[in-house]
Amino acid sequence: MNTRLSLTILAVLALGGGTAYYLYEAGHEHSASGTGAHGHAHDHGHGAHDEAEEPKGPHGGRLLVDGQFAVELAIVERGRPPEFRAWFTEAGKQISPSAVTLTVELSRPGGAKDQHIFTPDGDAARSDSEVYEPHSFDVAVTAVHGSSTHRWMFASPEMQTTLSPAVAEQSGVVVETAGPASLRETLSVYGAVKLNADRIGRAVPRFGGVVREARKALGETVSAGEVVALVEANQSLSTLPVTSPIAGVIVDRAVSVGETVSEGSPLYTVADLSEVWVDLNVPKRDQAKVRVGQSVVIRSDDGGAEVPGKIGWISPISSPEAQTAIARVVLGNPDQRWRPGLQVTASITLGDFTVPVAVKESALQTLFDFTVVFSQHGDIYQGRPLELGRRSGGLVEVRKGLSAGERYVTENSFLIKADIGKAGAAHDH
Repeated sequence: MNTRLSLTILAVLALGGGTAYYLYEAGHEHSASGTGAHGHAHDHGHGAHDEAEEPKGPHGGRLLVDGQFAVELAIVERGRPPEFRAWFTEAGKQISPSAVTLTVELSRPGGAKDQHIFTPDGDAARSDSEVYEPHSFDVAVTAVHGSSTHRWMFASPEMQTTLSPAVAEQSGVVVETAGPASLRETLSVYGAVKLNADRIGRAVPRFGGVVREARKALGETVSAGEVVALVEANQSLSTLPVTSPIAGVIVDRAVSVGETVSEGSPLYTVADLSEVWVDLNVPKRDQAKVRVGQSVVIRSDDGGAEVPGKIGWISPISSPEAQTAIARVVLGNPDQRWRPGLQVTASITLGDFTVPVAVKESALQTLFDFTVVFSQHGDIYQGRPLELGRRSGGLVEVRKGLSAGERYVTENSFLIKADIGKAGAAHDH
């Protein structure tokens, strides 16, 4: 790696990736060459090749010439995954694609090879498979026309840079191996703590009359059978006790001394707060994933508490306004930390699973509208667009774009992005 790149990395470390983009002139060498067709140019930060060095054909593709015979090779999309197109001429005159046997072999960083066989498609030949991202490879082209065989080889790197081991170590670039991982799929929801309706009791008089004593205030604790009020019965004029049916805390008082009360009217509501309900609001789109028995981690909004639980009941109906269903957790509350009315967040465990390939979320970068990691191949660091899946515990499933056993940058990957992005190139399909 040259001195200029070393200075770039040090500048990034000193000033941050965004600022250092402007400290490095566009003269750094990134040997590259892209192909395109009908305005679908490939320019992913390949480097500093002068476009004049790469002859172009009438379709915008790279022109490969051998004597009188020429192949124009381009990558096109046209509303479909990228694939090759090729057009053929001899002595300046167009040749039918059925008259040429064309193969293109791509050698990618890390040793992967893709072979593309071409078949006629109108006035062009079309490759039989997708040219998947990144479009960074060494290209070997073989064309057989009549008794003549024509061959070309060229490099077409993009979204890559070179870093010596010494500079990588000095810059804090850390590389690890991608591989299988055990992940846990979770669902984050909001909810609230509520009284457990199965642990609520109401102190009521057996006969209507006048309240002579109201002994308890809101928030006071009572024992089961404890007298909480005295009522003088209307018929007998006897003073009769009103007792609490359970032990707990007075959470509602609906009585005053001298008030006339009817038979069975609740004077006090007592709640056993040693156990509460946590009602979680599950959005409509996620309701099919949530089941009774799933594990939950509940967190208070103030961040002061976190406890495990299990879903014990799911409402059979949804809220017509919010389109949410209630998933209920019965939560032990011996220290009364979880007060009814408290807002909470919760993570519901939907399932545990193993994926063939996972990477660290901290390694992900956005480059030319792709989400990438940077794979390491000796001194070469290659941007690898990924198709991602589920996330858990700082890891993310890779469904496409990186294989198990490949090495990728997990720390200070923004330095690699900064060097590739310094030229200001864009992915322009």
